Amino acid sequence: MNKYDERLNNYNNVKNPNELLEFMDKNIKYGIYGTDKVVYDKWDASNNSEFQRACQTKYELCDTKRLLKCGYGTCWDQVELERDWFINNDYECKTFFIWFCFSTSNNYVTHTYLVYKDKKTEKYCYFEHSDDANKGIKEFDSYKDAILYQMEKHIDCNRNVGNLINEDILSHLQVYEFEIKKYGCSQREYIENILNSKLVYNNNKFVN
Repeated sequence: MNKYDERLNNYNNVKNPNELLEFMDKNIKYGIYGTDKVVYDKWDASNNSEFQRACQTKYELCDTKRLLKCGYGTCWDQVELERDWFINNDYECKTFFIWFCFSTSNNYVTHTYLVYKDKKTEKYCYFEHSDDANKGIKEFDSYKDAILYQMEKHIDCNRNVGNLINEDILSHLQVYEFEIKKYGCSQREYIENILNSKLVYNNNKFVN
């Protein structure tokens, strides 16, 4: 059995969210498998770093099959594997994209994550694998509570990599609820899809 078949078999045998987290810990690493067939896994937020240049020029959004084959994915890719599992196992779930929206190039990091509704407790659970500092499953009373919790973590992440955080910067923070219309898309196409998705947080408040 090759590596892909082994991963696929193990993925298909995942029974619950905790097992999915364990599966991803064992099988999925942070990075990108570029269109040049090279793995870029030395994450660096700096706009001109090798990792960011690869994201800008060699990125291709993974569907579940491609991610299981290469074993490397950013949060953008990993959340699609998560979406695939939760939908195929009949969970209510939503995926979110968070960023600081500026008109010019910058070093502020983006993030995507999934929140699902637990079938037994009916709590809203923030599922996190790609962000090592916050890895795990945390329960909340609503989608909004989960979004606010993750938002604080995202702000902390940007502060920790040296990005300025003040009232003006925070006014640029946006959260989108999104779905993917095209796998295999470039970074630019991915962001275009996000900007055409449902804006749920903007100008320091929830939208509607």
